[in-house]
Amino acid sequence: MRTNRLLQTGLILSVLLVLAPSTVFPYSVLWDTSHGVAGGNYQPSGYYQTLVQHLGDNGFAVDTTTDGFLTDDPADYDVIVVCLASAYDSAYTTAEVACIADFVDDGGGLLIMGDRQDRPGKDNEYIQPVANEFNITLGVSNLSPLELYTSDFTGHPIFGGIDEIYMYAAGELTASGPASPAAWKEGTGEAIAAVAEYGQGRVVALGDCSLWAKNEFWDYFNKEDNPQFSLNTFNYLAVPEPATIALLGIGGLILLRNRRTSRTER
Repeated sequence: MRTNRLLQTGLILSVLLVLAPSTVFPYSVLWDTSHGVAGGNYQPSGYYQTLVQHLGDNGFAVDTTTDGFLTDDPADYDVIVVCLASAYDSAYTTAEVACIADFVDDGGGLLIMGDRQDRPGKDNEYIQPVANEFNITLGVSNLSPLELYTSDFTGHPIFGGIDEIYMYAAGELTASGPASPAAWKEGTGEAIAAVAEYGQGRVVALGDCSLWAKNEFWDYFNKEDNPQFSLNTFNYLAVPEPATIALLGIGGLILLRNRRTSRTER
C-alpha cells in the first residue's frame, strides 16, 4: 500500500512537471557577449531587456558571460544564447564550437540568432561556425520587405498558440539533418527558422536577431505573437519532451537536468 502511494505521488508530481515545468524548476539562461556587442546595446541589459523581463516573469533567470563559454562553463545552465548582434567583433573558435556542441549533446538548449548579410558590422560569419555544427547556414539571402509577418510555420511546439510572428530585416537560412526548417517567409519557401535535436539537447536557429528587441524608438518584441513565441522557444530548449518526463519521473528528470553539471566534476 505504501509503495502504491509513493508511486501515485511520483506520478502526480511528474504530471505537474509536464503541465508547469518552469514553476516547479526555475530555468537558467547564459547569454554570450564575449565576442563584442553591437553598439553596446544588443545584450540582455540593453535592447533585450524586455525579453529578459518576460522570461523572468515565467521562471527563467538570464545571466551574461563576457568571458565566453570556455571560461564560464555553461554546464550549470539550461539554455545558452549565441546571437549575431552579441558577437559583433570576432568569430567563434573551434574550441568554443566544441564546447557548445558538448553542452547540447549533454542535454542543453542552444538558441542561435542570425540576421541578413548586408547590415554593417553584423556578419553571420562570426556565428556561422556554431551553426555549421548543426548543418544550419545563416544569411543565405536577404529577405524583403524589411517588415516580415508570417503565419507560415510548422506545428512545432515553439509555435504553439501562435497565429503570426514578426521579424525585421531578416535573413534566409537553410537547414539539413539533424536540423530542419520550421518557419518560412509567407508563401515563398524561404526559411526563417530551424530546429534540431542533437544528442539529448535541442537547437533553435532564427534568421533575425531583432525580433525580441526593443528600445525607445521601436518595439519589435511586442509585435504580433512575438512574446509568446519567445517563451515557447525558451521552454522548448529548456524542457525535455513531456513523454520523457512522465517516463523518467522526478528522479530521472533531476538526473537529466544535472547531467550537464556533472561535466564540471570530471
